[in-house]
Amino acid sequence: MKIISIRKGFTSDHSSTSYEFLALDKALGKNERAEVASLSSRARPTSRRVSFIYHVEGYDIPGGWEKLMEKYYDVMYSESYDWWTFVLAFNTGPEQIEELRKYEFTGEDDLGITVRNKDRRVIIEINCRIDTDYLCEITEHGYEEEEDEGEDAGKDTVVLAGDELLNLLTKVRQQLMHGDYRTLYAVWGQYGFTEDEESDEEFQIPIPPEKKTGQNIVEQFKNILGEME
Repeated sequence: MKIISIRKGFTSDHSSTSYEFLALDKALGKNERAEVASLSSRARPTSRRVSFIYHVEGYDIPGGWEKLMEKYYDVMYSESYDWWTFVLAFNTGPEQIEELRKYEFTGEDDLGITVRNKDRRVIIEINCRIDTDYLCEITEHGYEEEEDEGEDAGKDTVVLAGDELLNLLTKVRQQLMHGDYRTLYAVWGQYGFTEDEESDEEFQIPIPPEKKTGQNIVEQFKNILGEME
């Protein structure tokens, strides 16, 4: 287990657009940090993290967040006027990329899942609302982890004091890397069903198998997803 940064509390300015990026698999070197810093005069990237915030509508990361996830970062969340984007990226093979594409869908208000890839790097984008009360609760108290998560549990775990959302998304990414797609199905359960039953019957995403471990992570993720307005 590694603690790679400390930041107290969770803050969200609902009249701005903000981003939090985290590098898990590889730390950024000096030249890479300089390239990220060149995108904003306010960005102060460390070897693992960087934040961006824009208080004026219409301003955003030059070139978009996608390039940063392709090259440098593995987990990201973004909040813009109460609309949220979670992004998880990792390297994998074409077979798993095709498996993940089966979970793509777009629900009402463009909430849903998009899967893209750059060669062997898959990038999973989840557009959602969140339950801010629940987020504040886990930020204050943290979330419980199961004692038995398997042989590989905790080997590469990164703990970010004060940012439980990044911690949770890190766990979700780890599940996806191991072929556990229950969290993606939870997004479908929240935003994929509509009042049009015929449409729902025509399009269904795969139901992932139940597992003995990791259910607490799935429940935490389900609880954090907010309802559509």
